Amino acid sequence: MISVRDICIRTETVRQTEHRQLLAVLDDVADGRASAVELAGDPGSGKTRLLAGLAETAAGRGFTVLRALADPAQQDLPGSLFIQVLRGWLGLADRAGLREELLAVIRRIAASVDDAPGCPTPERLRALLEQHTCRGLLIVLDDVHAADPASLALLDRLVRWPVSAPLALVISYRPRQAPERLRATLARGSQLGTVRRTELAPLGLTQAADLLDLNPTDPRLRILHRDAHGNPLYLQALARICPSRQAGRPDGLLADLRGLPPDAGLPDVLARHLVTELSVLDPQQQTVLAAASVLGDDIDAAAVAAVAELPEAEVCRLLDGLRRVDLLRPLPGTPRSVFRHPLVRWLVYDGTDACWREAAHRRAIAMLAARGAPAERRALHTERATPGRDPQDAVVLTAAARAALRGGDIGLAGHWLSTALSAVDRAGPATDPDHRVARELLDTAAKLAARTGSRALLAETAARLGRAERRGRPARADREVRAAVPGPGVTAAPRPAGAGRAVRALPAARSEPAGAEALSVLTGREREIAELVGTGLRTREIAARLGLSARTVEVHLARTYRKLGIGSRAALVRMVVQSLA
Repeated sequence: MISVRDICIRTETVRQTEHRQLLAVLDDVADGRASAVELAGDPGSGKTRLLAGLAETAAGRGFTVLRALADPAQQDLPGSLFIQVLRGWLGLADRAGLREELLAVIRRIAASVDDAPGCPTPERLRALLEQHTCRGLLIVLDDVHAADPASLALLDRLVRWPVSAPLALVISYRPRQAPERLRATLARGSQLGTVRRTELAPLGLTQAADLLDLNPTDPRLRILHRDAHGNPLYLQALARICPSRQAGRPDGLLADLRGLPPDAGLPDVLARHLVTELSVLDPQQQTVLAAASVLGDDIDAAAVAAVAELPEAEVCRLLDGLRRVDLLRPLPGTPRSVFRHPLVRWLVYDGTDACWREAAHRRAIAMLAARGAPAERRALHTERATPGRDPQDAVVLTAAARAALRGGDIGLAGHWLSTALSAVDRAGPATDPDHRVARELLDTAAKLAARTGSRALLAETAARLGRAERRGRPARADREVRAAVPGPGVTAAPRPAGAGRAVRALPAARSEPAGAEALSVLTGREREIAELVGTGLRTREIAARLGLSARTVEVHLARTYRKLGIGSRAALVRMVVQSLA
């Protein structure tokens, strides 16, 4: 497991080139020259850690270090970024005269900062820096993209007309969120030669390997690097919360939230990082972002308007604002948007009121149905809206299972089939009076059994449908189930249509063994693990209890499933419970 402290230390190590570029500003000041550098990078790219390393080195060289962090909630406080800097200096001032001058400039900035020609505030700030910077001063301005207009005006003056003092100025910001004023200032500084640029690009594979302490040839590395987009913070998060991704899970599961472990939680460092951004949104922006998190990768204004229950024109405006703060990004070549990263979507989605979220999924289903979207897209929302509350849920989920089966995705087909059974359980037999859904489910389960060679899911489907029907029409339900699932060593009797045809296509097979008889085919270790599964323990908990790796436990479970002819953890739990009865 990678700790937050480890990741911070390693971020500086893998960004050695950028670290040296930042240290160059200290060398310039040591040679008697003022120097400024802009540090540009996306959220989580490692800017803050590099700045901390720079400040630590500067302090060790005898520099006075002053830091300020722009706060988007302080946009209406003129000059707040530089007031932070001067207050920090005030706490370090050892002379009464310097403290008085600092207080005077702080009061002047707080009262008003006028960018018009002749305004004395920038000149008083420059004079203060030139008169009292003797041994070397490092000013670190972080998140400058969120600075108030007055602070940006003061920064513009310092960049255009650098102070004649041993001053190192570092300007850190997110390029996608930078206002036009900041971009213009930095462009002018580059033209004048007063500002150098250091950009934090995505990490390469070798850097990611160093960060995560993995062998560069490890196949898990490419999966994590791809899903994190080379971003150090996302690499850390995915390595901690998605160990299954390291085991080579199929592509795409993270994007629709089904690839995340049920008990997964964002690491504190990432959660804090994102919550700070979300906290400054107004209620309408939060509603639109929540609706977008429900939709996932289908973020267009009309769809969001339907889910958020807001006018489409207003949603267009709000989506544009969310793109400006880089929570959403344009999808190239389309009018749609996507989240900056699926983890951002996850945080937004997870923090949304559960009741509102379920209703939003229902609105998404209605919107997609009106658009004629395929069943598999509607199934993603049906699964998260308590399947079975609508009589059509089982129909949609069964159709999604059949589509996955046609596409060759056996695992996904089984997932949708199990979810459809849950929908039938909740809805009850009254919603399927002609047994059309039941027949479709049985037929799909039979086809799945033919592809996998395991009849466990087929037997479970028939049994669950039989239980549901017995609550309504016992005699007919029993006939359906008996016709669909033959007994030991018996093939299905000929039937004209539906599930009977699919079952007849299967070779004769024995029924799934139950209880102690089934578990007797397992080795001692396999049975020990199976019994722990029956107590409700997760793979990682079993591994910890037995002193094994999680991977070893998964291998034993895979062998257990093959020996028992089952395909799910739930089926294994039932067998263990039966063996103890």
